Amino acid sequence: MNNLRCILPVITTGFAAACATTGLGAGDYVPRVEFGARLEPGNRIIHGAGQDPQGFEDYRRNFDAGHQPLLYMTYIGLCYPTETLVEWGVRVRGELAAMKDIHAIPQIGLNLTGGKDDGSGLDAQVAEGKFDAQIAVFGEAVAAFDRPVFIRIGYEFEGSWNSYRPASFSKAWIRITRLLRGRGLLFATVWCAAGASSGWPAPARLMEFYPGDEWVDWWGVDIFSEDESSKPQLAEFLDAARAHRKPVMLGEMTPRHVGVLDGEKSWDRWFGPMIALLQRRPEIKATAYINWEWREWSDRLGFTWHDWGDARIERNTLVRDRWVRALNHPIFLHAPADGKVPLPRPPVSSP
Repeated sequence: MNNLRCILPVITTGFAAACATTGLGAGDYVPRVEFGARLEPGNRIIHGAGQDPQGFEDYRRNFDAGHQPLLYMTYIGLCYPTETLVEWGVRVRGELAAMKDIHAIPQIGLNLTGGKDDGSGLDAQVAEGKFDAQIAVFGEAVAAFDRPVFIRIGYEFEGSWNSYRPASFSKAWIRITRLLRGRGLLFATVWCAAGASSGWPAPARLMEFYPGDEWVDWWGVDIFSEDESSKPQLAEFLDAARAHRKPVMLGEMTPRHVGVLDGEKSWDRWFGPMIALLQRRPEIKATAYINWEWREWSDRLGFTWHDWGDARIERNTLVRDRWVRALNHPIFLHAPADGKVPLPRPPVSSP
């Protein structure tokens, strides 16, 4: 089959599966658009995973030394007690140090609630300065990582489970970003929507939460269910990101309600279409795969994830081998073993 069919705007799962099994060449991916954003990787797609230390370790064992994930997903609440933020920073430093053979970069989910997904949005209080002490402690933790970081401030901002309000969310974002930039930290902000999980609100509604181009470095969206990669709403979101000249991070990706255990069927339903999405959309420049058995984590954390499936790629040989082969393509940017930062520094004259 002609590999150019892999980058057509409309791709069926049959095409996606075929593209994945024919072997990928340099021409299979549309060249990435370069916007000049902070920590933007040029004509590359950053390879990332998580979203806990063991899940990351299990995931990266599937890849050889030259193709290890660069982004390491971690989470913390800005509105937690300062002691909790200090403990988080120490813990993540330890987790990064334990990866002795790679130099990973944190991709931080920074929620603005009293507790993750509990509907207690505290964005108004953040905007008023009531959590400036926490912002300072968070900044100290980021500085101690001694490497770049991506920060998804108030990720899934439009989700009802957060209860953020557009005006106060934007003000909170600006306050956080201004204070962190004032420290001279090496980071990029990611304005990350929940996408289909929130019912894809109209674009005008999403933009009510937008702090402004000067405060947002990247756009992001989380993709879970099998039909999301081909939704017109996603295409519209990516088009808007391009219009605002922002690279896009897929902040959280996992084959919800699909898993990996069905092999070829799992590939055709989720993994193949995901690769096809990456091939045809030049705005997408970072990924973050969640390598979890969702029932286990549902039981651990008390969320309603019991039927999301087993997303651990190592649990199915066909899915693992095809996914690993796909991410071995030279367009993907992996973790360096020598500790050298493979991303550009942000401009000095930032607001």
